[in-house]
Amino acid sequence: MNCRLPKPKWALLLLAGISLSSCAAQTVGERLADMPQWMGGEPAGVPPRRGTPEYDAWMAARAEEAARPKTDQPN
Repeated sequence: MNCRLPKPKWALLLLAGISLSSCAAQTVGERLADMPQWMGGEPAGVPPRRGTPEYDAWMAARAEEAARPKTDQPN
């Protein structure tokens, strides 16, 4: 009993395996965020991603800055 798959089936099986393994990797946006700016990554000063502890701290700092009186200039 010789169980051989035709070549197109092997190609589809290989393509399905590669496609499924790519699902477990990082998304394109995550890869770009980790790259340096000179390679096309996010520029310096970009706020943290929503839902992270860094984002919550950044928003708290922004709220404090917004609540601070802006008329502290001497006359």
